[in-house]
Amino acid sequence: MKKWEYFHKICGIIFILIGIITYLTPVPGSTLLIILGCIWLIGKKRTSYFLKEVLGKKIFNFLKIKILVKKL
Repeated sequence: MKKWEYFHKICGIIFILIGIITYLTPVPGSTLLIILGCIWLIGKKRTSYFLKEVLGKKIFNFLKIKILVKKL
């Protein structure tokens, strides 16, 4: 499992960078790339906790982000 750990971290960073670059252009799905990069970089539980803290519990539950993170 150790050899895949670096691959996941590199892919996570690449997804986040591409998401930030495409966020400035009218390309749809750029925020999804950022969320996917966070999931690959720090894991599902930490990403879910981070988004809950940033967005707040009401918005987090209203948008059903926990379900989205689990499906990714």
